[in-house]
Amino acid sequence: MSSTDAVQQNFADRLSNVLRRYEHEGHGTKASLAAKIDEEARDLTRWANGTTMPGHTLVMLLGELPRHLADELIRPCGLKLISRDAPADANVLSAAAAAADFASDVASRLADGEYCHRDQEATRQKAQRTITELAKLGDAL
Repeated sequence: MSSTDAVQQNFADRLSNVLRRYEHEGHGTKASLAAKIDEEARDLTRWANGTTMPGHTLVMLLGELPRHLADELIRPCGLKLISRDAPADANVLSAAAAAADFASDVASRLADGEYCHRDQEATRQKAQRTITELAKLGDAL
């Protein structure tokens, strides 16, 4: 497998995971997301299976995904998206609530004395969502 093929497959794998999480977290369906970027759900499936996604479509997709999922999609480049239009409700209390919710989730996963790979993955995903919430505060300041 060439370097380019490996990079494309890595992107396809991340896109597939992001689309699954998008639906699982209740943001909408693949079809609703595709409609937001003026594409078809079958196109998202093709791209998640390894077909090259046009650059303009990637930009539109990043604009429609929740930030923690958009950041997951572009993670290998070492960058994170920032919002120029931070929500008005981003404040210290919502940041504290997000951090407390994360700490509570971790504590409940540790309460049985076991921390398996499922707990680790759930904690990683919860951390990404918490970081997104905390970033909202930074954007608003």
